Amino acid sequence: MDLNDIKSNVRQYLRLKDEVGVLTTRQTELKKRLLNSLDEIEPDDRGHRVLNVTDDLVGEVRLTKQRRVSKTLDMDVAEEILKNKKIYDQCINMVPVLDEGAIMSAFYEGYLTENDIDTMFAAKESYAFLVDNN
Repeated sequence: MDLNDIKSNVRQYLRLKDEVGVLTTRQTELKKRLLNSLDEIEPDDRGHRVLNVTDDLVGEVRLTKQRRVSKTLDMDVAEEILKNKKIYDQCINMVPVLDEGAIMSAFYEGYLTENDIDTMFAAKESYAFLVDNN
């Protein structure tokens, strides 16, 4: 292990980390400005806002604020409608879920061994990379 090589890599890493932070902040600011500019354009028939820009340095660029619609089930509203239509029970799917508390109670009461618990609750190892320069 070459300590000088490590020191050099640490310096480069910290410098790049700082630069990435500055660049990310600037990119976020520019994106916000561009999105605000696109808000001034009338949306097309699909709700997208599109602006074609020609620039001498970067050429043709298309800016798009693309409309996306996703639907999620509103449980409270759905339950009310299904109950009113008297089909609520037909639309329920009961899914069995293991209760970790009950499993641990079974262990404390002697129904499960420590080996059973270790097997059921498998350990997962992971690592985090930290660089502190305070």
